[in-house]
Amino acid sequence: MGLFFASLGLTTPPDPAPVVDTFDAALPLLDRRAAMYEKAALGFSCDETVIEGKFSSRTGENKREQKTHYDYLYEGNPETGFREVRMRPSSGGDPQDTRQVDPDLSAPGAYDWALLFTPRYRDHFRFELAGQEQVGFHRTLVIGFRGTKTFERGREIPEWSGRAWVDSETGNFVKVEATPNDQDELLPLRTAEWMKGLRIAGVPVKHQPRGYHYQLLFTVEKFGLLFPGEAETRLFALTTSGEEEIRERIAQKFRNYVFFGVHSAEEFAGTTPSPPNPKPTP
Repeated sequence: MGLFFASLGLTTPPDPAPVVDTFDAALPLLDRRAAMYEKAALGFSCDETVIEGKFSSRTGENKREQKTHYDYLYEGNPETGFREVRMRPSSGGDPQDTRQVDPDLSAPGAYDWALLFTPRYRDHFRFELAGQEQVGFHRTLVIGFRGTKTFERGREIPEWSGRAWVDSETGNFVKVEATPNDQDELLPLRTAEWMKGLRIAGVPVKHQPRGYHYQLLFTVEKFGLLFPGEAETRLFALTTSGEEEIRERIAQKFRNYVFFGVHSAEEFAGTTPSPPNPKPTP
């Protein structure tokens, strides 16, 4: 075919893009991007704002809201794992009064999701291609995933199931939505048991079971990648009619990313241009 076009004085048309109709077909794209997300995970900091709202079970109104700012650090390596470090700045501005904290945000670390397709996590999930969608300016592949761990505190991504939207050209993450593994089946059963449980003076002895909805948007662009920008966790309870009643909302915003030892997209990609050849001396 190339000789035919050459005989007509034409260039050979480029090969058509491979058809992505299965998860295996998407793997080359996901693998390449996973390596870059893992490289970025080796160390960065950013500013994080967390807004926690508590809702009344009677009226549904937001009865209390608290905003907290953190200096956020993500560090580690693929062998030993990664971790979040949050430092609470001093209200008086004294660096010596800054302290490390570990708030229970009822969800995994936002950047953990960026490592979903890395070797560290891939064996802990079942994946399938769930279609393609337009999300904003991004043509995306929708990847369904199901974690293999029992949901306990929700701190680890294998405790969750859901869908990830990735840009079909770059492999960048665009959005993640998730719920605890088996929540749709287990929450109604646990709620029914709670309703029949022991009460003292009409007050249940045990706390009402909660459900979770999690969403993460990748809105911060740097080094050709998209990084977590906003996350939201909604905690809800089921009413007697089976409807969801919101009890708590946790919103996170990430800004001002700084990566250790990397100052340009070329450095990050490992393609730093060579310095120009020195001019020959006369």
